Amino acid sequence: MYLCERLKTGLETLGVLNAIKEHSSIMEELFCGGPPPLSAASLLDLFSVHYSLKGSNRRALEEVAVTYWRDWIIEFAGESVTLQDVLVFASGASAIPVFGFKENPNIIFLHENIDGNRRMFPEANTCTMTLKLPVGQEYDEFCHFMTTGPILLYLIAIEKV
Repeated sequence: MYLCERLKTGLETLGVLNAIKEHSSIMEELFCGGPPPLSAASLLDLFSVHYSLKGSNRRALEEVAVTYWRDWIIEFAGESVTLQDVLVFASGASAIPVFGFKENPNIIFLHENIDGNRRMFPEANTCTMTLKLPVGQEYDEFCHFMTTGPILLYLIAIEKV
């Protein structure tokens, strides 16, 4: 019993015991099994979307792209590209940390052309945890480029390592 009391006293010193009592479900995940499995809903809820001004032409294109993104995650992720692949591509993390990210990953949009060519593929910056979605596509086109673009190249690179 002496060891249990010392452990309890030690945990109380830094306020850990109180945190365990107040947030028992989160602490259970932390100490007994890690984060819950990634789901389409948890992945979609994770991202903060940064839209242009409401009523602008850009905003209209962005809202369509986000609808396509959500539909793509629900319909196609898990086939050739997993939810985990999408999370790694956008954030560099293979799972959502138990206590969450310090700042949620972001979604921004690819409006600007490069050398006169429309940007068709998604892009990501894992340092800033930013996923950049293309705009101005039809749904089938969006799905094609999401599935065959950089995410797939990332998967191929991982397999070679």
